[in-house]
Amino acid sequence: MNRPLIRLLLPDAYNPHEQFQAERARLAAERLEASIDVDFARAELSLQVRQVLRAAFQGAQRPDAIVVMPVEDAAFRTLSDMVARSGIGWICLNRDPGNLAELRQAYPKVPVSFIAPDQREIGRMHARQLRTLFPRVARILYVLGGASTSSAQARHMGLKEGLALPGPAIKIDGTVEGHWTAKESRAAVGAWLRERVSAGAPRLDAIVCQSDFMAIGAIEAMKTVAQEHGAAFLADLAVIGCDGLSSVGKRLVDEGKLAATVVAPTTADKAVEAMVAWVRSGVPVPERLLLRSQEYPDQSVLEPRSDAVR
Repeated sequence: MNRPLIRLLLPDAYNPHEQFQAERARLAAERLEASIDVDFARAELSLQVRQVLRAAFQGAQRPDAIVVMPVEDAAFRTLSDMVARSGIGWICLNRDPGNLAELRQAYPKVPVSFIAPDQREIGRMHARQLRTLFPRVARILYVLGGASTSSAQARHMGLKEGLALPGPAIKIDGTVEGHWTAKESRAAVGAWLRERVSAGAPRLDAIVCQSDFMAIGAIEAMKTVAQEHGAAFLADLAVIGCDGLSSVGKRLVDEGKLAATVVAPTTADKAVEAMVAWVRSGVPVPERLLLRSQEYPDQSVLEPRSDAVR
């Protein structure tokens, strides 16, 4: 049996969701009797570029596909063209470099694809969770992974679409970038909260984070600033996350530390499955595959906050 070789390149080994992606991809490869090599880029664009070049052109064995979750979307337009031109499949996960249609037209015999959660729907899910938690009015801080990434932009767009619907008056009072890490989220949220408390701004109700990892940093910042400024209400803000790993997001919801999260599907395993089917049977790889997420907890058990009637 032909044993496809896939190179999986992920941004950050310290991100639990990306570790889970790697685990699911390895399991899929084992189940399908394919070979897979996984590398992490320490969230460094230059390192990830070198990893792509090494995987495509410098390895002892030529891969059937490179599957990459880009550190930065647009940086891979030229690189993806080089890889596809060489006949190696190119699958982007979660973040869209915006040139997949061009690649598929230029290299029709090469599998090129984008596989991701429906990012705008994740934003709309966050809006629904907020509208349930705060049925009348609320002010929120929104923590983006990175303002320049397509995934963060799409989630932000979906959130604004959901909040614009008739119903509760929920206002985004500010946005900060947590760069997908607890450490940077803690620093960014802490600085924003300190400035807000010092200025005597209206009370905040919730912090919505584009990842559970950043939500952990936001919770730490809330507690620190609450102690520094004697603002006890900060420690009780509703915090919403995303990713929904059983060991992180779901656990934090079950422990009462997060008000809610969104369980995002893994995509690396879907890329492995698509490539194996293409190599062995010539099954076409879709240009785009958007996967549905799930809210946690279910809307039916999500209760309004006690202060939501103010």
